[in-house]
Amino acid sequence: MSQHTDYMTTIEQMRQSVLRSKGQVGVLSGLVALLENAPDSSMIAKGLRDIEPAAYQDNKVRLKIADMLRDADERAFADIWDPTIAQALPANVIDFSARQASDEISGTSIANASGPVIGFDDVGGLEKVKTQMRRRIINPFLKKDLFTKFKRRAGGGVLMYGPPGCGKTMLAKALAHECRAKFVNIKASDVLDAYIGMTEKNIATFFADARANKPVVLFFDEIEALAQKRQFGDSHKINTSISTMLTEMDGFESDNEGVLILGATNVPWSLDSAFRRPGRFDRTIFVPPPDKLARKFIIKKELADRPVDPDLDIAPLVKRTSGFSGADLVGLVDTALDYAIEESEDVDNIVPLAGRHFNEALSEVRPSTGEWLAQADAYAEHANKDGLYDDLSDFLKKFGR
Repeated sequence: MSQHTDYMTTIEQMRQSVLRSKGQVGVLSGLVALLENAPDSSMIAKGLRDIEPAAYQDNKVRLKIADMLRDADERAFADIWDPTIAQALPANVIDFSARQASDEISGTSIANASGPVIGFDDVGGLEKVKTQMRRRIINPFLKKDLFTKFKRRAGGGVLMYGPPGCGKTMLAKALAHECRAKFVNIKASDVLDAYIGMTEKNIATFFADARANKPVVLFFDEIEALAQKRQFGDSHKINTSISTMLTEMDGFESDNEGVLILGATNVPWSLDSAFRRPGRFDRTIFVPPPDKLARKFIIKKELADRPVDPDLDIAPLVKRTSGFSGADLVGLVDTALDYAIEESEDVDNIVPLAGRHFNEALSEVRPSTGEWLAQADAYAEHANKDGLYDDLSDFLKKFGR
C-alpha cells in the first residue's frame, strides 16, 4: 500500500477508537499525533469528523486541533474546536435544544436567543401535515430509545412542497422546536458562490457544523436552486455541487444521525431525480394553502391588538378566502386596515376595522396560489406514476380543481 493509504487506514482506526472512548483526552491526543504527521493536510478534517469538541475539557488539545485545522484551511471547522472563541450561534441559527432542569418534554422551556419560540401551537390548522411530521420526524428524535429498538434512526431528509406563502418556513421552525433541535436556515445565497469549488466547500461546511452540533435541523429554503435537474450540457460546476450535496446527504463518510435535512420548494418537479432515492428526500410532505381552521387562526392572530368593531364577524371572511395563502391573508388584513385608517380622522377619532373594510379589500386582493395550483394540477395528473403527488391530487380533487 502507498504511504497515503497506510496513514489513512491508521487514522481511521484511531478515529474509531476516539469515537468509542467518549471523551477520553488521551485517546484524542493519540489521534492528534497521527494527524500532525499525515502526508496530506486533507486528512486532518477527515480524521476529526463526527468527534464532538464539547466532550473535551483539555483546552491545550483543543487549541492544537484548531491550529491544525486552520493550517489545513478548514477555518469554520477550526472555530468549532477553538475554546477561546465563544460559540455564539450565527444569525441563521435558532437554538431550540437548550432545556431547563426538568426532563419532562411537556414542561420544557425552550431557550431561543433569536426571536420568539414557534411551535405547532403557533401554526393554525394543517393538522394532517402536523400529524405526518410527528410520526415521520419528531418521534424518532424524542423517543430515541424506542426507535433504536426498531433500528429506526433520527434524521434523514424530508421535502416540503406547496404554493408560495403557505408557511413552509414557519412549519420548519416549529418542527425544530418540537424536536428540541437547533434550526439552521440556509438560503441558496448562503451556499452558491461564483468561485470554483467554493459552493462545494460551503455545502460541506454546513454539514460538518451540523454534525458537530446535533441535534439539528438543516433547513434548505428554495432547495431547487441547489438540487435542480441535471440536463445534458450542464456545466461541470452545477454537476459537482449537486454531487457534493448528495454525498453529504448520504453521509457515507460521516454519521448523519441526529441531523434532519429539511428542504422546501415551490417546484418539486424541478428537482433532480437522484434526490428522491432512499436516505435522501425520501419523505415528502405537501403543505397546502391554509384550510378553514388555519384561515380563521391567521385572521384572528392578525386582528389581535387592533381597533376592531365588536360586531365584526370573520366567519364569512374565512369562507370567502378559500385558496388564499397565509401571506395573502396578511395582505388582506393590511389592505382592510388601510381603508379603516383612511376613514379615521386622527387618533382621537378612530374608525374601527369593520366588515365593509374587508369587503372593499376583497375587491382588491386576490389569492396568489391559482397559477401554482394550475401548474401543479398538470403534474399531479401526468407525472404521478410513483405516487409522489398523491396528497396534492387528493387536495385538488377535494377542492374541485
